[in-house]
Amino acid sequence: MKKLLGLVLSLALICFASPVCALNQPLGINLGATNFLDGASPGPGWYLTEYIQMISADEINDDDGHTVPGLNDVNLDALISLTQVIYQSDKMFLGGNPGLDLIFPVGDIDVDFPLSSQDGFGDVYIGPFIQWGPHMLFGKPYFHRFEFQVIAPTGANDEDNALNIGSDVWSLNPYYVFTYFLTPKLTTSLRFHYLWTSENDNRDPMPDIQAGQAIHFNYAAAYAVTDSLRLGVAGYYLKQLEEDEFDGHSIDDTEEEVFAIGPGLVWHINPALTFMGAINWETEAENRPEGYRSTLRFIWKFW
Repeated sequence: MKKLLGLVLSLALICFASPVCALNQPLGINLGATNFLDGASPGPGWYLTEYIQMISADEINDDDGHTVPGLNDVNLDALISLTQVIYQSDKMFLGGNPGLDLIFPVGDIDVDFPLSSQDGFGDVYIGPFIQWGPHMLFGKPYFHRFEFQVIAPTGANDEDNALNIGSDVWSLNPYYVFTYFLTPKLTTSLRFHYLWTSENDNRDPMPDIQAGQAIHFNYAAAYAVTDSLRLGVAGYYLKQLEEDEFDGHSIDDTEEEVFAIGPGLVWHINPALTFMGAINWETEAENRPEGYRSTLRFIWKFW
């Protein structure tokens, strides 16, 4: 009963659009949105990227990875659009090209559960970065990037709703990513994030809540079957390192965890336009929903 009450309370306190309804981690978690060739860059310039994520979950798991009794018929669905604008300078700084990354989410949430929800504009991501490469590592091209990403609480959030697309907290979510060309046709990529979120103290009369620190990473490998098409596998992993806090007190067994894997592809339509797609099935979820998510991504170098 204690676990069930804690999970339901968490669900009612903070719920956001990506993933559909994770318990307390904020909107800025990038789970599978980026994957293939993630650390590589065609060079300095302006880029516009459009992501479409379709997310679905039909169960909510407890800290043992079992479906919470009474919540096995919950259906959580979301359609998320993220518009990303990237500028990469041709100037040099610390051996690489500095730049700025902005992401603007919009989402629609559908929850088959007795909770009201708030759709609309989500929390904005802001991230200065440095892009390096290609360098040669063991004789193979190696691209890499570091970004200090901040997620601002700009999204729609109404305290009368249990589910809001805006998380109502500040988050720090820096990452390091690389892409390594093992051969001219075979590539592997890994993006590693650290996540910290501020306390949410705007949910009166609910208690203040702060999600525990976490790490998460996206991984991918792809093989070029033609000059314009790569096929591969991609996924993500999330591990919360600390327990959540309610009114400054740690709550036992509230750490979230999930692993996902699935197929994907990269299609280089022309030198300025690339399409990527992947579908990931989740497993081993703890203290969060478990389901699947598919991601479509268009990258346009327009200047």
